[in-house]
Order: sequence, then C-alpha cells, then structure tokens
Amino acid sequence: MDIYEKRRQSICEWLCGHDLDAALIGEPRTFLYLTGVAISPAERFMGIVLDARNGRHVAIAPKLEELNMRKCSTEQYLFSDGEDPLDILEPLLKDRKIGVQMGGGFQEHYSMALGKRIFQRYGLNIVYLTDLLNQIRLSKDETELMALRESADKLCQMFEFIRKRLAPGKSELELSMDMFAETYRLGGTDYMIPCILSGTAAASPHGQASNKILQKGEQVLIDCSIDYQGYWADMSRTFFLGKPTPKMREVFQVLIEAQQAAFDAIKVGEPICTIDQAARRVIEKAGYGPYFNHRVGHGIGLSIHEAPSVDGKNQNLILPGMYHSVEPGIYIPGEFGMRIEDDAYATEHGPLILSEGMRRDLDYMVLPF
Repeated sequence: MDIYEKRRQSICEWLCGHDLDAALIGEPRTFLYLTGVAISPAERFMGIVLDARNGRHVAIAPKLEELNMRKCSTEQYLFSDGEDPLDILEPLLKDRKIGVQMGGGFQEHYSMALGKRIFQRYGLNIVYLTDLLNQIRLSKDETELMALRESADKLCQMFEFIRKRLAPGKSELELSMDMFAETYRLGGTDYMIPCILSGTAAASPHGQASNKILQKGEQVLIDCSIDYQGYWADMSRTFFLGKPTPKMREVFQVLIEAQQAAFDAIKVGEPICTIDQAARRVIEKAGYGPYFNHRVGHGIGLSIHEAPSVDGKNQNLILPGMYHSVEPGIYIPGEFGMRIEDDAYATEHGPLILSEGMRRDLDYMVLPF
C-alpha cells in the first residue's frame, strides 16, 4: 500500500465512522495529496470518488491529462470535452450519502454548479468535507517532510542567487523577473510573484515591485515562494545596500529576537496563539508594536497559504508535523519596512527550521556598496 492509498483509506475510515457512504473530492491540491498527480483543470471538472462501502477509489479527469494520470494508481475515467462528468459520476454516487470538497478559484464556480446539478438530479444527502480535509493536511508525514525539505532547499538557492544580483541602479521589477526565471531553472512548478520592495516602499508589507531603482543605503525586502514538485516553501529576507543606519540595525535585531522567541514557543500541545504572542511581546517591548500589523505566520504545504493561521487568537493546539511560516515584520511609514521569514516544522523535540540553509544574520544581509 503506497502513501496515497494510505491517505485515501484514512478518509474512508472517517467516512464509515460518520455514517457516510462516499466522498467526492474535487479540490486540486487535495487531489494531489490523494493521488500524487498535479492537475490545474481550469474550468474542466476533476475529482476523485472514494467509496467507503466497497473500497473503490475512482479518479476522474479530462482526457487531455492522460499522460499525467498515468502516475495515478487508482481506477480512473478520462472524459473528452463535450462529455458530461455527471454521466461518469451517476453510478458512483447515486443512492449514497456523500461528503464533498470542491475546488477553489475559477474551478470552484464550475464545481459548485456541478454540485448543484448532482444534488438536483439525485437528491443526494451531502456533507461538506473541507474542514476535515484541512485538518488531515495539518500534520505532514515523513514523505511530505522530505518534499518540504527539497522545496525549502530550492528556495534557499533562489535567495543565494538574488543576493548576488542585488545592486544600486537595478529596478525592483528587473530583479523580480530574474527570480521568476530562476524559479523554473531550479525546477519549480509554480511560484508567487516575488515581493521586492526597497526603501520606503517596503513599509507596505504586501506591496508590489515597481520600476523603482534601488539606491545605495536602502534596505531591500524580498519575499519569495516556490512550489517544487507539489510542495511550497516561503521565505523573506531583508538586505542592505551598504551600511545600515543605527535605527535599521536596531529594528533588524528586534526582528531576529522576535523570530527566535516564536521558534522557542513552537511546542507540541501548546496553543498556536502562543507563537504569535511570543514574537509580538518582543516587538512591543522594543516600542515597535504598532508597526507589526499582521499575524506571525500561516500554514504551508500543498498550498502556499493553508491552515493553521498562526495568529494571536488561535486556540487550536500545535500538532506534530505542523508546518508554517514564522515571519515577524516591522513597517514604519515614510522610513522603511523589514521582515524575516522562515519555515518551521513542529516535532516533539522542538521545531525544525527547514529554510535555515539561507543565512539571516545581519553581517550576511549587509552588502558592500
């Protein structure tokens, strides 16, 4: 039994325990989690039916994905454009009580419309599974940990690449395009547009790169993510083009200490909120509390942003295998913004920092201009 079959079987056991006959799962990242196949279906339907009564697992996808689907070990149906997926789903779902998770983004509109048609045609009793599947995906297993390590290693290489290219006279957009090209050279299969912000522009935590030219003496905030073979990594670093001012040094040191406090708070069985609170206490004590205006982290895995939300009010407990960012930031309007972000994997013995291959100390962040 491979890892994907084990995951599918785990869901079937849950279905049986909750008086459900089957599950219809059409969310692309969960489909990848259960089959090992990455598909971006756009407006076309894709999904997998897990029948808990007879153990039958059936993947359904557009025929144009035939080569990709060869990696899928389950029974499968491939349909051509113009065919109605309901004709395939009918014998699999009729007269069953089912749990459903449909897709996100553009695909969600099609999938929700399809779900309504399923309900209208068969009068099915539907239970939505999104919360369950998010909970299952919270704890990453050993296979996923290896994939997350590979993705983090690729992102560390990306940051080493861009560090060598930073220089006064280059534009934020130019550097962003360099990182875009490097993503694919490294084997990345998807990416988030790099956030490269310099000087006062970095005071907006999620600003967008522009034609602004980097200047000597400025700090440069870079936030970049990469999807390598289905799993994401996310990292931020703040570089300095020449000697930083005393205030810049002070703020940078506060962030280093805040991030370490957050790492120290990652203890299995403790509330998730303690991670954010630990970082925030350090920043508030230093007098910069009003300038830290976002949560300290978010879950990472098959999606770049997924559960848990690592905020100051999340009372859910830290679980073994939970993987998330730790990214304290200080953003002072009219002056500068800084953030340091790394990815942490929770274990019974403390966190593993998978992105530690890219240094974050001040000496390495200061470039000699």
